Amino acid sequence: LLRQNAGKRKAQIAAIRRSSGDLVLNVDSDTVIDADVITKLASKMSDPEIGASMGQLTASHRNDTWLTRLIDMEYWLACNEERAAQARFGAVMCCCGPCAMYRRSALVLLLDQYEAQFFRGKPSDFGEDRHLTILMLKAGFRTEYVP
Repeated sequence: LLRQNAGKRKAQIAAIRRSSGDLVLNVDSDTVIDADVITKLASKMSDPEIGASMGQLTASHRNDTWLTRLIDMEYWLACNEERAAQARFGAVMCCCGPCAMYRRSALVLLLDQYEAQFFRGKPSDFGEDRHLTILMLKAGFRTEYVP
C-alpha cells in the first residue's frame, strides 16, 4: 500500500481508503486471532449504531515467565473489568489495535480528523487506537467490547 514505512496511522488510512467492505478489521502484526473472533466482532457490529468493537486480548505464552503472566493479567483486567464496564454504556474508550473492528462508513467520515491529529504542534505518531475510538464516540457511534 505504501512504498515506505510511514507509520501505523498512514498505513491504516491507506488501507481504509482502498477497502470496500462494510467492516474493517485491524490487527497488529504480532496478533494471533482465534477462529471465531471475526464472526463474534461482525455479529456485534450488526447494530448500525456501533462504530467499533474490540475483542478479548491474552498474552502469548502467558505461563512461561513472570513477565508474560503480568502482561496477561494486565490484558485480563483491561478487557474484563475496564472495557467490559465501559461497554455497558456503549462507550469503550479505546478499541485496542491488536484486535478491533470498525464500521467502514464511520471510518471514512473520520479519516481527515484521524490523519490531522497533532500534539504540541507536531503530527502525532502515538495513541492511534484511542484517538480513533474517541473520534467514533464524538461522532455519536457506540464502541463495544466482545469477550
